[in-house]
Amino acid sequence: MYVDKHGKVWYKGNLHTHTTRSDGKLSPERVARLYKEAGYDFFAFTDHWIFEKGGWDGEMLVLSGGEYDAKTKLRDGIFHIVGIGMTDDPRVNLLPSASTQEIINEIKNCNGIAILAHPAWSLNTPEQINKLQGIDAVEIYNSVSDLPHSSRPYSGLIIDMLASMSRLYPCIAADDAHFYDGEEMKSWIMVQSESLTRESILESIREGKFHATQGPHFEMTIREGKVCVECPPESNIECVVFFTDTLYVKDRTTVRSKDKPVTGAYYTIKPSDSFVRVEVVDDKGRYAWSSPVKV
Repeated sequence: MYVDKHGKVWYKGNLHTHTTRSDGKLSPERVARLYKEAGYDFFAFTDHWIFEKGGWDGEMLVLSGGEYDAKTKLRDGIFHIVGIGMTDDPRVNLLPSASTQEIINEIKNCNGIAILAHPAWSLNTPEQINKLQGIDAVEIYNSVSDLPHSSRPYSGLIIDMLASMSRLYPCIAADDAHFYDGEEMKSWIMVQSESLTRESILESIREGKFHATQGPHFEMTIREGKVCVECPPESNIECVVFFTDTLYVKDRTTVRSKDKPVTGAYYTIKPSDSFVRVEVVDDKGRYAWSSPVKV
C-alpha cells in the first residue's frame, strides 16, 4: 500500500501468475507466500484453463482468475486471455473448440475482467486485436517474456498503434511467472482504490484508476491543453516520455538535470494528437507506464 501526497491510497497487485496447477514451477502455497512477503496487497492465480475462486491469504486479497486460449493458428492470431474477478467458472459454458471471442464473452458473462496477455510475445497484430470485442485491458509489459526466457516483453508499440485506430486500452504490467528465477515480482499495477476489497479493486480497475509499474510512481493529469506528470522525488526519475500519434514534436521527453531527478514534466497537446500515453524511467532502469488517454 502506498499513500501519495494527496492522501490517495494505492494498492499493489499482480494479475498473472502460474503454479504447479498448470505449468508453473512452484506450488500455489509457496507462490502466495512469496508475493505476500514482498508486500503485495492483491494477487491472482491464473493457471492455464484452471478457475481459481479467490478469497484471502492472510492480509492479501486473492482475486479469482485463469488464463484461457483458443486453438488458432498464428495467421489468425494466437490470443491468451487472462480472466480476473469472475464470480462463476467460465469453463462451464466453453467447449474445447471455443473461439477467442467466445472466451472473452464468457469471462464477461461471469462478471470478470478480460485482459489480453503479452500481445508482442504472441505476435498479435493491431489488425487481429481490432477484430476482438470486450477486451478490458492489455499487458504492456510481461516479465517472463523478457530475458532469459524470451525477448519480447514490451507491447507499447502495439498499444500505440491500436490507440491511433481509436482503440484505447488500459495498460497492465504483470509477471506471468512460471520459472521463479527472476521474473517474479518484477512488474505490477498500482490501483487507487477506496478499500482493499474485491468489489473496490475490480471497480477501480474497470474505471482505469491504476498504472503499470516496475517500481516508479507518478501521477498524470490533463489541464489547460497540457498533459502534466508529477513524480515524487524518492522515485528518482531519469526521464519522462510522452507517446502520441503525432510523429515529430519537440517536447516529447524530459530528462533529469545533473543534480536532481525529474519531479515534473508536461506536454502541450498538438492539434494532430488523438491520444497521449506516458512512460517514466528511474535511475535503476525500471519503468512505469500510463494507459493511453484520448485528447
